[in-house]
Amino acid sequence: MIDMLIQGATVIDGTGRKGFRADVALQGDRIAEVGNLSDSSAREVLKADGKAVCPGFINIHSHDDLYVSRADYLKLFEPYLRQGITTTVISNCGWSPSPWFRKNGHILKGLLFSMGISADAAPEWETQQDFHGYLSARGLPMNFVPLVAHGPIRIAVMGEENRFCTPAELGEMKALVRQGMEAGCWGFSTGLTYFPGVYAHTDEIVELALVAGKMGGRYATHVRGHGATYPLAVEEALEIARRSGCGVQLAHVFCAPYLGLFAAPLYYLVGVLEAVNQVVPLPGLPNGVLKKALRKVDQALDQGQDVGMDFIPYVLGNTTVTQLYPPWANKGGTARLVDRLRDPATRARIRQDVERLKPRWPHWEEGSWSDNYLKSLGWHMMQILSVASDRNRFMEGRRILDLARQAGKDPFEFIADLTVEESGSVSILFGLPPRPWTEKVFTSIQGHPALSVGADTIFAEHGAPPPSGYGCFPRILGHYVRDLGLYSIENAVHRCTGLSASRFGLTDRGKVEKGAHADLVIFDPATVRDRATMENPTLYPEGIEHVILNGKRVVREGQTVSGQPAGRLLLRS
Repeated sequence: MIDMLIQGATVIDGTGRKGFRADVALQGDRIAEVGNLSDSSAREVLKADGKAVCPGFINIHSHDDLYVSRADYLKLFEPYLRQGITTTVISNCGWSPSPWFRKNGHILKGLLFSMGISADAAPEWETQQDFHGYLSARGLPMNFVPLVAHGPIRIAVMGEENRFCTPAELGEMKALVRQGMEAGCWGFSTGLTYFPGVYAHTDEIVELALVAGKMGGRYATHVRGHGATYPLAVEEALEIARRSGCGVQLAHVFCAPYLGLFAAPLYYLVGVLEAVNQVVPLPGLPNGVLKKALRKVDQALDQGQDVGMDFIPYVLGNTTVTQLYPPWANKGGTARLVDRLRDPATRARIRQDVERLKPRWPHWEEGSWSDNYLKSLGWHMMQILSVASDRNRFMEGRRILDLARQAGKDPFEFIADLTVEESGSVSILFGLPPRPWTEKVFTSIQGHPALSVGADTIFAEHGAPPPSGYGCFPRILGHYVRDLGLYSIENAVHRCTGLSASRFGLTDRGKVEKGAHADLVIFDPATVRDRATMENPTLYPEGIEHVILNGKRVVREGQTVSGQPAGRLLLRS
């Protein structure tokens, strides 16, 4: 007798092929059979007529390893399960709490505090192997796919240094990458606009990626700029992949348009443009820089290079407040940034750079800055997502510009004071609410066949996550399929499952077929949709009815099922 039989569903198997009506039998943690199983008996029968069954969604870009040590971690990840996420790729953007050595550990802690890790975090591990043991013993709410992160390795070896590495230091870092890969990681990640990755030369990254590549790993990167220099940053990533022999995954593909003085007028014009767009379809805001970068990707693909990309399905991004300040101000990590903002003369210098610096390549040169978001997008498109202290909780979800006016300060002085007051633990949301005209700046490229989907959610210790934390994947199945008509339901599911699995060699996940792991989502194609918004980011989606993880029901009729965590740490053998 089989354990569970899903009857009458349309199977969307994750490959992109046309959906078909079939029953799905589960035995233990595997799919036992797919087909006409009307004569089969099972311990549990799940009637799914009129519904679709597909692989569990794979969140290809996450930072979820930062939050597993928190006491509320199981509750924290309920929104992931309720939107159908069963597997998450961790340690992206060169961020991770591992390895966490005593040497320079205070620098790593200061860096991670700005990303939502607890101020009183006391790691029970040092090496990557230790961390994997901790994760397995802790119990995981989803499957975790670990990467070796550049940031903690560079901090362990070089501390707060903002220079190129020496040959001896490079040797130490290569040894740590090797240890991480031997511990079962699936690749190597960088965040080249963040401390300390911003100070790493291309050659350093090539050498470290080479270690991962020789052991079968991928190179996943937050490239060195998401603004005017984005094509050059993409070209650097492609070069690193070519020289190291790694397949490359370009994270959260977007390019912030340089609006400059037009940022404020555009913010107020958007409502008018949206109204006109409903009557007479308007072209989207031109983004030639983004299209130029995509041409470089297409050229690499045409030449046989192994390239993948992912995107967040919102006209929004979330990051830490540290990214509003120039790279030199972040030297030494978040605590040093706060010290510099306390000093009036240094704060004045920071402000001058915020107001005048434009992107220039390469970004490690003095006076360079890859992503001056305040110069390109302006203050109108920035809001506070979370703060660490209760006294400033009222600021969450409000625009920086409005809060500054209320405080009687100009926006820079307001955010600088807040950064100091919160010891750097402030996360921000930037962009515009996703509406038909504003979305066109991104939807023009989202049909690219190499694009998979990632939520890229920062779960601050206090405050709400961005809308992607609650609605990323249902948004693809609802808004992108039904409202925008960008994808068929089969293609949408493929981007959320099989395509992501293929990027990291997860051969027995991301598909509905005999022998595959039983990670499944049962949803209603006619009603599935996200509800989380910029204003109300913690609204659960509709239409995700059941989620099965390693053969265990973790969501039943839209609600999480209590019990032992069903996720696993997936290690590369």
